[in-house]
Amino acid sequence: MKVIVCVLFFVSSTAFGQTVPRTESAIEKYVKVIDRLNHENKLVRVSYHNMSDCGGSLDGYYLNKSLVLMKAVFSGELGFIAQNVYLQDQKMMKLIYREHFPEWEKYYAKYPAEKYELDSGKMTYTDTIYTISLANPPLFKKSASQKTISHKPNQKLMESIISCGQSMMLELQEVIAQIDSLKYVQEMPYGCENAVCGDQLYWKVIQLGDNGIELLIDKLDDSTPTTAKVVLFGGNFTVADIAYDALNEIIHNIPTFELLGVPFDKAGCGYCAYWNHVRKSDANRRAFKEAVRIWYHQTKNKLVWVESNKFATCECGGKHPNGGHYELDNR
Repeated sequence: MKVIVCVLFFVSSTAFGQTVPRTESAIEKYVKVIDRLNHENKLVRVSYHNMSDCGGSLDGYYLNKSLVLMKAVFSGELGFIAQNVYLQDQKMMKLIYREHFPEWEKYYAKYPAEKYELDSGKMTYTDTIYTISLANPPLFKKSASQKTISHKPNQKLMESIISCGQSMMLELQEVIAQIDSLKYVQEMPYGCENAVCGDQLYWKVIQLGDNGIELLIDKLDDSTPTTAKVVLFGGNFTVADIAYDALNEIIHNIPTFELLGVPFDKAGCGYCAYWNHVRKSDANRRAFKEAVRIWYHQTKNKLVWVESNKFATCECGGKHPNGGHYELDNR
């Protein structure tokens, strides 16, 4: 037992840089703060666009560009494995691993397959939760039915969970890097009759779909200039401008000028009201970002998927890379 705890402390202190002692109470306070911020939509969700190798469906949550929470679910036949990983400064703080499995032997003992069709409503389940707090020293708890079963560390399981956490961090970084590539866009699409034109980096980001929506919103105050020219209105796109175009290609009919707080210039140059407003100050961009963020969280449950080859940001032809878009269901 003592040897296992020492090994775990070595893993947690070297792999995650935890040289400063961390108490269980401090970790629990931190976890509560992260859960509250997540509930209040104050974190930026980024979803891995493929199935995670070890986690399944994977979401990462960021605060001030830093990963603070990962949630993953690996679903099987009736059951699932779920993981919550809390992080601070890229270091894992707490891991919650849940196994929710059907009790096949008990079920077939009551309802033999040769006599009964499968009825999932009569299935019973094991529901085991492993909680690992990477304090100094690390703490382990195994529980089921809200009762603690054991505090004896399962070294093999913990090493597997920690390794999976490291892998998931790298997978999420792939999505971050893809959206960060918007700063390298050299040409934005404008008009092409029979094809999708413009820089492919732009379209690859759009193909992330809802996996990158919140991160695109988080980019709306990034005034880093690009080499992409703004047709008709002059000047260059910033990363924020490209991110907003990408957002509009994923979600059609976002009320841009309502969220900007300025009217569309009907008597003059039309859409130039957008450019004039966001270019006026960084404060305007930050206010716009916050307005879009609030709008999205207020309406995301009303967004519906529409299969379509309609483009929102260019007069492009051919098949839309996503095969459709989201739009607000006003019914």
